[in-house]
Amino acid sequence: MHDRVTGPGEQPDGAELRTAPRVSLMLRAAKLVSPAGEYLCILRDVSATGLKAKLFHPLPPGEPIALELGNGARYLLEPVWEADGHVGFQFHDGPIELSALVDEAGLYPKRQLRLKLDLPIDLGVGDMALVGQLRDLSLHGALVELDHFLALRQLVKIGGGPFPVRHARVRWRKGNAHGLVFHEGFTLSELALLVERLQKPPVINRIGQRVNH
Repeated sequence: MHDRVTGPGEQPDGAELRTAPRVSLMLRAAKLVSPAGEYLCILRDVSATGLKAKLFHPLPPGEPIALELGNGARYLLEPVWEADGHVGFQFHDGPIELSALVDEAGLYPKRQLRLKLDLPIDLGVGDMALVGQLRDLSLHGALVELDHFLALRQLVKIGGGPFPVRHARVRWRKGNAHGLVFHEGFTLSELALLVERLQKPPVINRIGQRVNH
């Protein structure tokens, strides 16, 4: 099919957009990067001029918005429409090389998507209760910084409150950074909703108290 990604009732602008080849990318995970944070999405259709992505929550506020692939390549986006859990974007800088996006070609190899965060996180190690800083999160692991030294393959319980408890082991460490691999991973939708919830700004009531989401 030859068309760009369009929303309900929307018409492509110009002959060039109408003839842009479109590729369906079923379940191609990527992330959206905005001033509000990093979020998971699924690429559904993409052409040289734009794309359609499935989200698990409303589009995060703020611009600019960029698409980041597993190989680290980024494309600046402009939202065009949002409906039924999908968002249509056009590429900010004009038509792209479609094969580079579809094949994820680039200088760096494709890797598991990691969502950058900067949040305190509770950890249980034996009978010790620790607080670390969660730096990134993926389907199968996390990067945590903490002052306490953990041994390789150390069993750790991570989470509590809005973060569902997961059991993990220390896979690697460098300085105070510890890479954890979960025993029970997240599904894509679970991770997407969790990250969106963790990055929401706190709600403050009229007397200045923080209200949980």
